[in-house]
Amino acid sequence: MIYLSMKLSKIIRYSLLALFNALIVYALPLTIAFESWFLLTLIILIGFLVNLVYFSDRFLPMKWILPGMIFMISFVVFPAVYNTFVSFTNWSTGHILTKQQAVNVLESRTYTPDDQKGIEFDMHIFQDNNLEYFYLAYLNDENILFGKAVTEEEIFTSSYATHEPSLLKDGKVVTPEGFYLLSGKEQIANSKQLQDLSLVINQNTRAKLYKISVFGSSTGRLSSTSQLYSYNNETDVLTDNSTNTLCPAVNDNFVCNGIEIDPGWRVFVGFENYEKLFSNQRIRGPLNIVTKWTFQFALLTVFLTFSVGLFLSVVLNKEGLKFQRIYRSIFILPYAIPAFVSVLVWKGLLNPDFGVINSWLAPLYEIFDIEPIKWLKTKESARSAVLLVNTWLGFPYMFLITTGALQSIPKELIEAAKVDGATTLQAFWRITFPLLMVSISPLLIGSFAFNFNNFTLIFLLSGGGPPVIGSEVAVGWTDILISFTYKLAISGGRGNLFGLASTVTIIVFAIVLIISALSFRYTKRLERIYGNI
Repeated sequence: MIYLSMKLSKIIRYSLLALFNALIVYALPLTIAFESWFLLTLIILIGFLVNLVYFSDRFLPMKWILPGMIFMISFVVFPAVYNTFVSFTNWSTGHILTKQQAVNVLESRTYTPDDQKGIEFDMHIFQDNNLEYFYLAYLNDENILFGKAVTEEEIFTSSYATHEPSLLKDGKVVTPEGFYLLSGKEQIANSKQLQDLSLVINQNTRAKLYKISVFGSSTGRLSSTSQLYSYNNETDVLTDNSTNTLCPAVNDNFVCNGIEIDPGWRVFVGFENYEKLFSNQRIRGPLNIVTKWTFQFALLTVFLTFSVGLFLSVVLNKEGLKFQRIYRSIFILPYAIPAFVSVLVWKGLLNPDFGVINSWLAPLYEIFDIEPIKWLKTKESARSAVLLVNTWLGFPYMFLITTGALQSIPKELIEAAKVDGATTLQAFWRITFPLLMVSISPLLIGSFAFNFNNFTLIFLLSGGGPPVIGSEVAVGWTDILISFTYKLAISGGRGNLFGLASTVTIIVFAIVLIISALSFRYTKRLERIYGNI
């Protein structure tokens, strides 16, 4: 029985592995076709690890940690490596494709030769017994073209129109057998459908209905398209067929008569983005403002939330306090409400014209004869509002961790200090607070790292505004590095600078990494001093 169950488990294991490998084999050609080399590497790596662990009994103990490793590689390592790669490229609007993809896009563009623009001619509309439409186009005596009118999707599969001089005699239309000639009124009734149809003359030329006439023949117009660009792979030159101009490849674009032709392609640019970030005054000025405020925002947020949370936890940590659980539940409520909901509510409360906050402060404005605070409209009020709202969102978390840490401190230590003559404040600062820092320092570091990249708050509350007047880059007084990166990458109004934005994220990562490393060293020192108490 045990043998059968083991055999069954192996059958299930190998069946699942076969299914997994089938998916891998299916995905490989797709990633190669789209030239997604990083994704291809990731798929091969995951496939290798899964097969190595689950096919071999030698590595079978790793099956418990492999899923976690796969998620770590997919959602931590891969994005970090790929982001680093992008920071060394010119990846931006107009330079997203590979060179071959850019060439394919350019070669798909068409133009209408000057000698075929605006040519008009008589056109007659027929219907056969299957109610399908046919066009008769009278371009000249040598080109009386007749054929089935087709939609855009059918153009490349339909046959070309044929020269049928027998359908016009003495200037009058001869209706072929099995066809019906539509009158002007009938054409008007079906005009929407008819104007979407074309008579295919040759590979590049089509005839379309232009004007419908109630009396006599309607009017058609040529829609002639020829390939605008041709690429020569041997000389690496693009030819503009409309002007017979040669457009050589220069760096990441083809250049025609000194004008770059979009789209270009992405190329490796080395440390150019990093140099641009620190040497280009257009970017360096706003970056200095954003970097300073990011540090101020993260540090002040941690300080304010920790101070408020610690104060409340100390106050509510007294034994015998009535309604202690109710008070604690109330202070945790902001933490229970989704942050994005709270932020949007606060944005309404802080509305300078209709918000409740200014309504409550109206008596103070009158007493001191001052103008109402224009929340989120000026630099000082916007930054104050951001800190206020983030303190509201963050203090419940600090309240929770400090309450737990306080309850873990032995009461005997405090009692011994008081016996030795220490006051309540002295006992707190000399014993309670250092022991508290040993357990919550890593959490404070995590809070700093989180607020250093607190995109949600900035985006929803102030949008990074108010804008910095005179800046050539889209940046606001409450923008932090991550929201500034977002504007560079997506919403700056000057195109998407993904390579430059990735560079900023690498710098953010380095800053957080260095600060976290130094902070953990300080935490270890605290543990060595107070850890054995």
